[in-house]
Amino acid sequence: TMFQLFQRPTCPLLRDSSDGLHLNDKHMMNRIILIGNGFDLAHGLPTSYKEFIENYWTQWPQILKSCNSSTCFDKLVTFSCRNKGWVWCDLISQCHGEHGPFKPLPVKEIIEAIKTDTENFSITRTPFFEVINKAVETKNWVDIENEYYQLLKRIVRKDTELYESPQGLDEELDIVKSKLVVYLSEIQKTRIIPELINEDIRKAIYAPFKAKDISVDGRTAFDEFLTERWGKAQNAESPECKSLFYKFCYNRQLDPYDIQQHIKSYDVSKHIERIYNGAAEIHDYFLLPSEVLFLNFNYTKTADLYISKSSDFKINHIHGELDNDKNPIIFGYGDEMDEDYKMISNLNDNSYLKNIKSIRYLETDNYRQLLQFIDTGPYQIYIMGHSCGNSDRTLLNTLFEHKNCVSIKPYYYEWTDEEGGHSDNYIEIIQNISRNFNSMQLMRDRIVNKLYCRPLPQKPKVAAIE
Repeated sequence: TMFQLFQRPTCPLLRDSSDGLHLNDKHMMNRIILIGNGFDLAHGLPTSYKEFIENYWTQWPQILKSCNSSTCFDKLVTFSCRNKGWVWCDLISQCHGEHGPFKPLPVKEIIEAIKTDTENFSITRTPFFEVINKAVETKNWVDIENEYYQLLKRIVRKDTELYESPQGLDEELDIVKSKLVVYLSEIQKTRIIPELINEDIRKAIYAPFKAKDISVDGRTAFDEFLTERWGKAQNAESPECKSLFYKFCYNRQLDPYDIQQHIKSYDVSKHIERIYNGAAEIHDYFLLPSEVLFLNFNYTKTADLYISKSSDFKINHIHGELDNDKNPIIFGYGDEMDEDYKMISNLNDNSYLKNIKSIRYLETDNYRQLLQFIDTGPYQIYIMGHSCGNSDRTLLNTLFEHKNCVSIKPYYYEWTDEEGGHSDNYIEIIQNISRNFNSMQLMRDRIVNKLYCRPLPQKPKVAAIE
């Protein structure tokens, strides 16, 4: 690229004749950055459901040490001591071994000691929390929202004795949700700071379009976008051009490349041909998205770090925010495409629909704003850290199969196994994406193949909060 990118440009605000920063392109081409939990994990933040559950348990040794009763409990777990001669400090001191004076220990040691001495001790977990923990123990990960939905369906079918109605399950979900909010709020308060920005991720987010990423069905729209951007280049000093440079934080004064000289060297058809052929010297200006929307499925605000104050790019916190009462947390399930969903909706009992995301979306205008954006013009989707699992299938289907979607580009996770070999989850993401499509033909055309995709850059893992 010929321009240099800066996070905080020093140039004054440049506006077009309509006193706005939008280009008002008739043939625009936008980009949606679809943010999931893997985005936080790529920044070394311990925000997975598994890490949240593990952190919950680390608090129990200190709680037990201070407990003066034979029963110690919160709304999810109960520790019971049947032998009145015992106190919890005695049990914990047995677990210390060579650790010396009391300090928080891995709760697994205490739990194992309790399991060994079942005559004196017991641990009970509420039904939903039991399911969550078993998933962590057996799979080493958990999708809390999916586990909730599976239990809800079992209640509908009456093939479980855990709950007679959804009220008890919903109460447990609310408790888990409140503890998750506290956990994530601490991470957001102490760890999500500007220094967390990954320059490689920032460059990927704002990278120019690549012709090879565009679907066959989307090439007409892409050609129209290229033609219109070419036409606007006739006057590289126009307010519209300057506005585009400003939004993407380009410092024009360091630009050695003359855009107008380029359009004098090639006519528009040759220019477009060279773009499809991957010519290296194509100026960024011709391929920058018209607009960039961050669609954040996380509750944290890591993605906000990547929006410069100088740009007017927006972020849609579609699942709510930790510190905003006007945008409450949405925590539940969103798969109206599931065959069992009709069974639930046909019950004519609103208690079964309390935590269905597509209904909760109506509490704010986030979903409507998203619909307005995708109706504006063609768009490419970058998937950064979202598994594209079924818990968001209704919304993802709307995005992926929309007539204006011309490209879906996943940034996958890559790791080194114990034997030194490289593995990644590209295929797993594609498998999940495919479940959000009704048309497999559209799916195969729109998803960018692995040859043109890249791993999501990672920062070293940060320890969980204490």
